[in-house]
Parts: sequence; structure tokens; C-alpha cells
Amino acid sequence: MPKKALGPTTNLYPMPTLLLAVRTGEDSANILTIAWTGIVGNGPALLALRIGGFHYSAPFIDREMSFTVNIPSSRQAVGADYCGLVSGHEDSDKAATCGWTLLPATHIASPIIAECPLNMECRVVYKHPIGRGAIYIAEILETYVDEELLDEEGEIDAALLDPLIFAPPRGYYRLGERVGTAWELGRALQHPPSEGPQ
Repeated sequence: MPKKALGPTTNLYPMPTLLLAVRTGEDSANILTIAWTGIVGNGPALLALRIGGFHYSAPFIDREMSFTVNIPSSRQAVGADYCGLVSGHEDSDKAATCGWTLLPATHIASPIIAECPLNMECRVVYKHPIGRGAIYIAEILETYVDEELLDEEGEIDAALLDPLIFAPPRGYYRLGERVGTAWELGRALQHPPSEGPQ
């Protein structure tokens, strides 16, 4: 099959749609929508993300050295898009505009969004300036999930979570059907079969 070279792109499919909430004042917080992120560690649990320095939230993240990551469901696409479209300079209470409730976090000053089905409290442990922004590495201090999204083993059921997915160049999507179980499907090609992930 012929290939076409596109040069450097951000076309990694899919990406999560995340709502970052960061404390901006004694009783205020801004919500920023981002997609350029990923889990980069598990022990401690670490998240990496890139935030442009021009964003309203950037100096508050640098001041607080913390934020919450709130995963919206696909049903919250309008609010999620709004929080990435409109600056905190224009709307100082995006949560109210979207009809969302900000709740206190346990370990940090930045709040979580109650209506999002999955929330993570994060503390910045490393910042690396790059281009017109920075790469942040944050430790996940706590995770909250709506109880009805847990399966019989107490694990999050991705289909019930129904996270909002971003795909370049400008699309929002839902998760598709389950294909199989990780660290099991590939065993069909092993000779002889082995146990567990390598």
C-alpha cells in the first residue's frame, strides 16, 4: 500500500479530551480543555501534558503547581468544546456557564468538576519549557469515579464511562466496540505461548 509523507504532525489517534481545572483565586477556578496528554508512569502514577504559555490558565498552574484533570463523557461535548474555545479572560466562571459544579479536592487547592464521571488530582513535579509553552509532568495524587461506572471487579468500565475522544484535525468521537483483552490477543502468535506482558 503506497504511503504519503505528511511531515511532523499531531495526528495521534485517539487523544483524550481533558478538562483541566486550576485555582485562580480564593473562590474561583478556570477550566481549560486540552488533548495533548498521556500517562507516562505507574509508581508513582504520572501524567504528561503540554500547555501553551498563552493560555489564561498557564500562570495559575505555575503558581499553584497543581490542577485537576476531569474526563468528560461524550454527552458533555458542548461544554468541553466551550472551555477550549473561550478564554478565562472572556468568561471568569466557565463552570457556571456550562452548568457544572466545582467541588473541593482532597490534596490540592484546585477543584474537581462534579459532573465529570472521572477526576484526578494532580501535583506538578516537573516543568520543561519548550516552544511557546511547556511540558508538565504531574503526579496523580487521587482519582475519583462515579460508582455506577465500576464493574464487578471494581474496575472502570470504559463503555459506561463513555469518554469524549478528540481526533485530529477537529473531531470529537465516542469509543467504539471492544476488540479484545490486552496481553491475551497476541498469544495466538506466540510459539510457545508465554505468560503475561513482556
